Amino acid sequence: MNRQQAIEQIQRLMREHALSLSDLAPGAPAVERPGRSSDWLRPVLASIGGLFVLAGLIGLFSLIWDDLVPLARVVIVLGSGLIALVFAALASQRQVYDRAASVFFLLAGWFQTWGLFLAVDEYLVAAPNELHAVAVFGVMAIQFALLLAWQKRLELLLGLMAFTTFGFIAACSHLDIDWKLVALVIGVSGMLVSWTLEGTAFRPLCGLFWWVYAGSMAIGIFGLVDGHFPFDLLLIAVGAILVQISVLVRRRALLALAVIVLLGYLGYYTHEYFADVLGWPIALIVFGTALLAGSGFAIRLGQRMTRLGN
Repeated sequence: MNRQQAIEQIQRLMREHALSLSDLAPGAPAVERPGRSSDWLRPVLASIGGLFVLAGLIGLFSLIWDDLVPLARVVIVLGSGLIALVFAALASQRQVYDRAASVFFLLAGWFQTWGLFLAVDEYLVAAPNELHAVAVFGVMAIQFALLLAWQKRLELLLGLMAFTTFGFIAACSHLDIDWKLVALVIGVSGMLVSWTLEGTAFRPLCGLFWWVYAGSMAIGIFGLVDGHFPFDLLLIAVGAILVQISVLVRRRALLALAVIVLLGYLGYYTHEYFADVLGWPIALIVFGTALLAGSGFAIRLGQRMTRLGN
């Protein structure tokens, strides 16, 4: 067992038995690191400096863009992405440059995607735009998958999930598949991936993944059953399932989304079935009561998650 595997196993045991750091060393005083201005000032200044450099490069490109031939545009943009990828690979080998490596990996993904789109638009003009997107996102997904196999980094998994999702959307668009079904498939698939990642070192990304993919699933299901009675009654079950999942994985972000989804569904029912029957005043009272009840329920569940986490 290597160091990373040992850390993952310890984290898994702590989650299973609801242990905290104080349980591991009872009676030991908490170790506090004295705050230093350089601890937060250095990354802030580095981030601002990097943004200025990036803005300067984009401004320079915009000034000379119209005077460049297509090949030069592709070489400049795609070459910048490849250089950023090389810098990211080198920086990732030194712990002191780890944050810089994360930025370079993200920049590499951005510039390479832009450069590949330029290349296919210039030299594959006969193909539909959706196929251009499938080709570009497919190439980038393969690259980030290989990088992720080499280094288990959060930004690489984020890039892989993003490129895979966008590539799937482009392929479905080319095949004229209903967007509601696409949203549902993406949402369910992403939630399954998020569930799998909860027990791994990639857990910090799960909050974002739960929010995005659960929202996609909720939108897809709503689009499929909207106006189709009695199937639209299943929307409440969907919201309840999201609430239950948020409790199981202890994700307050997912709980907040589940409450928003539930209230949105209740608003749909209010407008669809009660507005013309009981009148808007009573419908608004019912909806407001649901808001109050949902907020109280969310607060209690959030407190429960906090107790379980501690």
